[in-house]
Amino acid sequence: MKKILYLIIIVNSLFLQSLFSQELSQNAVVSLITQDEGDELYAYFGHTALRIKDDSLGIDLAFNYGTFDFSTPNFYTKFAKGTLNYCLSVETYKSLVFSSSHNKRTLREQVLNLTYEEKLKTYQLLVNYYNSEARYYRYDFFYDNCATKIRDIIQEATNNRIDFSKSNFKGHSYRQLIMPFLEKNYWIDFGINFILGLEADKKVPPEQYMFLPVYIHDFLEGSDFAQNSQVVLDASPAKKQGIDFGYILPWLIVLVWGILIYFKKTRGFFKYLLFTIFGLLGLFILCFGLYSEHTAVLYNLNTIWSLPALLILIFSWSKKWLHYIKLGYLIILLLHLINWFWLPQQMSTTFLPWMCLLIFTLLVDLNYFKYFKKRKATKN
Repeated sequence: MKKILYLIIIVNSLFLQSLFSQELSQNAVVSLITQDEGDELYAYFGHTALRIKDDSLGIDLAFNYGTFDFSTPNFYTKFAKGTLNYCLSVETYKSLVFSSSHNKRTLREQVLNLTYEEKLKTYQLLVNYYNSEARYYRYDFFYDNCATKIRDIIQEATNNRIDFSKSNFKGHSYRQLIMPFLEKNYWIDFGINFILGLEADKKVPPEQYMFLPVYIHDFLEGSDFAQNSQVVLDASPAKKQGIDFGYILPWLIVLVWGILIYFKKTRGFFKYLLFTIFGLLGLFILCFGLYSEHTAVLYNLNTIWSLPALLILIFSWSKKWLHYIKLGYLIILLLHLINWFWLPQQMSTTFLPWMCLLIFTLLVDLNYFKYFKKRKATKN
């Protein structure tokens, strides 16, 4: 089986080299291909590729920068640390259409209005990068990804005639731009917002909007730089209608959990389970931010409201210190809610049910509800 695989790779490599050695004809077409988002996490934000088509030479190839090798030694640790190399890859356009159809991801094509010299340069750049060490790059979600690489190729090939910094996009942060893509899954929404640090709340300059494929598409749409977008594969599944219970479920969980914490018989287990979960989450993002080279996860203020839960577990043997730690934690959580819209790091609404549960748990644990009971008894 391995010999067959190696033979396929060699034949494919020889086939590509024979194509690469040919110069494009006047009839060549260069297109931007935008692939809609998919259901897998890696596909949540869509994808971008460049299509080089020349019927005179029998060339119809798709170049993209979104490839990585799962067989890389220590793949997951390198991915987490941010040292995993991504690379430029090439496949036949038919192969791209087939995989998109299989994964139910719609494809849109925009033929670029390039001069013949610009088409040649685009192709030469892609071939030269593919055949050199420049094929590999260090992935960065905001600044160096499959979409920004294509943006840079287009700008370089046109000598900045197509200049993405002249777009009208402005006024949003990175976090705000990715939010519409996360809203289809509460837990992914929570997880990504929880792990992203202050870098995600920087205002995005016009050309950096292109870190999301849809903004390269939208910049070119209606401009003089490309023909109007055409759907070349309509494969996306129909959107679900009705209420999304994914965002209601956490509140139901919190309601049941809160009831279990309120009663003394079940309070201990569920209280410490809650503190354990958020304490470990806080410890995780603290360690991850120190370990990883991903700029997106640096300086994460979510440690401030999640990590104190771990202190409660650590000092649970000391009643004296534990009271003050719980009180301090309650104040931190309340300050987060009061300053929700003024914090330098935008808080996600997906945090609200859990922060409310933590506040409720601390109020119960500190026995603050006794004051309401006394008041009621006094009035009677």
